[in-house]
Parts: sequence; structure tokens; C-alpha cells
Amino acid sequence: MRPNLPKILTFLLVFYSLPGHSQEIWSEHFLVPGKGIWGSGDGSTVLTDFEGITSWALEYENVLLSNADDYAKTVSTSGGRFECRDVNCAVVWRSEEIDISDYKNISIQLIASETGSGDNPETKFLKAFYCVDNGPVLPFKSKGENYGNWELDTARQTNLNGEKLQIVVQMNNHYASDKVILDEVVVSGEERNPVFIEPGDVLISEVLFNPVPDGEDFVEIYNHSEKQIPLNKLYLASRDKELQLTQIYALTTEKLNFEPNSYLALTKDTNGVFPWFTLECPGCFLQMEKFPSFNNDEDYVVLLNNELEVIDELFYTEDLHLPVFHDREGISLERISFTTHTNEATNWHSASSLSGYGTPGYQNSQAGDGLAENNNISFEPESFSPNGDGYNDEYLIRFQLDKPGYLCNVSIFDAAGRPITQLAQNSVLGTDETLVWDGTDENAQIQKLGVYVVLVELYDLSGNITRYKDGVVLTNSLK
Repeated sequence: MRPNLPKILTFLLVFYSLPGHSQEIWSEHFLVPGKGIWGSGDGSTVLTDFEGITSWALEYENVLLSNADDYAKTVSTSGGRFECRDVNCAVVWRSEEIDISDYKNISIQLIASETGSGDNPETKFLKAFYCVDNGPVLPFKSKGENYGNWELDTARQTNLNGEKLQIVVQMNNHYASDKVILDEVVVSGEERNPVFIEPGDVLISEVLFNPVPDGEDFVEIYNHSEKQIPLNKLYLASRDKELQLTQIYALTTEKLNFEPNSYLALTKDTNGVFPWFTLECPGCFLQMEKFPSFNNDEDYVVLLNNELEVIDELFYTEDLHLPVFHDREGISLERISFTTHTNEATNWHSASSLSGYGTPGYQNSQAGDGLAENNNISFEPESFSPNGDGYNDEYLIRFQLDKPGYLCNVSIFDAAGRPITQLAQNSVLGTDETLVWDGTDENAQIQKLGVYVVLVELYDLSGNITRYKDGVVLTNSLK
């Protein structure tokens, strides 16, 4: 940590001098060393490496570098910075075009420093400029021009407004023993229409903390507000043994909005989720660059806003799962109600087996807001024809239940009482679930035309059992 102390101090100098209501929009800290240009030793060839650099570019026309010790590149000194050493004419560092359209009163700050004794202002300088909306390139008003032995300064430009911003820095240092240094380029501003994310605006909706082998954890969140929530203002975290926040990771750095009353599943790798679950909304996933590691037995899932204020938090244990699941691998834990407190133990339930043991990105199988007053089991149609004509091709059994936690057995028999197939066997139901019979037996063979009997056994863990019976006609065509 000690070699990075100067870097930390200069960053804090910049950060704490930002206006009170500003937030960082864009920054460059030069953390990856060896990016730029340097000499080859033959006195004429310029070697370059800009691989992976997308946030800035370097112009170096007419620059000659005599040997490998002459360069204009990033280095690891002080945790990372951009240096010029013994270049015979100016290089021009340009930021990418920075989107400032959502902000006002834009400020730019950067660290300009030098080392050594050379003081010729014509060959040793750092000059900072800016350009808004492809307009003229203008110098910073404060410490924008630095010549000779100026040591260290913070160059600043404030009160900018527009759609696009670009920063341009000219650097030269024609001394072998001196260095001209650019570091900590930070753009900040005030939001034009700030969105304040308050506790309860976004809620934890579903958690898979014990995935199958080769699978990945996921956390589903729900926008319980009427606001468009900027996803780059949300963080996912956990807690350590001392209950201190740990593994605090931004959901994204992109400008994406989380729409009201919608779901979003967060994961490290969608390839570890998609193969294992039914996906009603593949677009309702966000693959995070870094994702907290959650324990398989118990842990904390913490959702934070951009002020690192807790807006929702779940302490889970594997005991929240339904006891019938002795093996909990690959079974998600679903929230029942958004109006009941997150850490109410009875507000969480194992996802239904009929839903595929998880519903990432869409309404939970155990959703409990607006439950039926009494259990309602419906059968339709009275006749069906599985011939693919698009009309009554399937026989449907719909369960609308008054609470989570029911299990069921569903069997199909022919008119002589012979078993044909079993649609469910000790299956955990969701609160609003539909079973489908396509007219086939256990071997996927289509059955003969005729009357079939459907038996449903609905029960809970308290031993309450209810049985239902229906008849259905399998026919060839319906008009």
C-alpha cells in the first residue's frame, strides 16, 4: 500500500475540492502501465501500445524518441500516471468524447506536475484545454498552462454546460533527467434532473445463493417505486462477520434505467443461470463486472444507493427453504410480498418446482400480493384436440391459491381407470400456477380419442388434503 500513498493523496486533493453537490461523471487514473509510445534504441523507430485503451488517445506526429528510456506513456509510479520523458516535441493527449448531457455546471480537474531541474518553458510544459460540443478548443482558466519548474498544480475549469466534452492536454519535456506528469483527470457536475433513491424504492425480490455445480448465484431486484431508477446509482454488497459492509460492487457504469414496477436479475455470468431456468424475459438480466460471493448456508444481501445508504437488505439462511427440499442446490428463495418487511421470515419461500425452481427476471412463482381468498382449481376446456391447429390444443389445470406452500399430485386415467400419465408428483406449487396436458402418456405417445379422468390432490405441510376430479374429452378436431 505504501507506494500508492502519493496517488491516494492527490486523488483526495482533487475529490474533496469538487463542488458540494457535484458527482463524478468521468475519470482517468492511468491504472494500466505501459500504454503509449517509447523509443526502440535505433534512434528512429517509435514503439506503441494502446491495446485496451478506449477512454483516451495520443497524438505524436513528428515525435522522435532516441532510445527505450524516452517515452510518453503510462507508468506504475504512485499507483499509475502518464509521463513524458525526453520527447523532442509536444505530444497531445485527448480524452474520449464525454457525455455531459444529463449534467450542468461541469467541472474538470487534473493533476499537472513535473520533476527535475530543466526550466526552459519552450521545451518543458503541460497545457490543459477543453472543447464543448465540437466548439473551439479553449485553455483551462485556472493553472491551465504550466511551464518549466512549476512542481505540482491542480488545473481546473468550471461552469461548463453542453452535450459533449473533450479534454485536450499538450505535453513536452526535452530533458532526459526530467519528467512531465499528467494524473487524476476528473470530470464532475450537478445532475440536471436528479433521481433520489430512497429506502424501499428498490427491493430484493429473489435470491439464488446455492447454485448447481457450474451454475452462478443471482439476485433479483424489483423497482417498487414510480421512478426511473438509474442503475449506475445502485450497488450490491454483503456483510462480514463484524457486520461491516463488504464486497460493495456497482451494478453497472452504463447509463441504464430501471423502469417502475419491473424486475431485474443480477448475476456475474448469465451462462451460469440461463441453462438452468425458464426465461420469460432474457432481457431482464444484468451481468455485473464484479458480483459478491454469497455463502450457501447464510449471508447478507445488501442493496445500496449512490450515497451508500442501505435501501434494502436480506439476511437469509437455508432454513427459509421449504423443508421438503432436502437438497437446496439450484432452488431460489422468492419474496412473497413487497408490502411485508424484507426480513420477515414468513415473507420468503422456495420457488415452485413447476416453475423450474426459480423465476429470475419476472414475477415470482410465490408472489403473494393479491392472493385468492380461497383455493380455486379450474379445468379447461371440456374438450381439446392436440392437433396443432392453434385451437384448444392443450388441457389446462390452473391453481389460484390462498397462500404459498401447497404441494400437489396430478394424475390422468383413461375411461377404464388405467393410469396414463402423472403431471405432478409431490410438486411444490406457486400461488398462481398452470399445469398442461398435451394428450400424451409417460412415453410422449399421443393417446386415443375418448374420455379421460383427471385427479388432483392438493395438500400442505400441516396435513390438510383436498381432492378434485374432472373429466375431459380428447378429440381430433373442434369447430
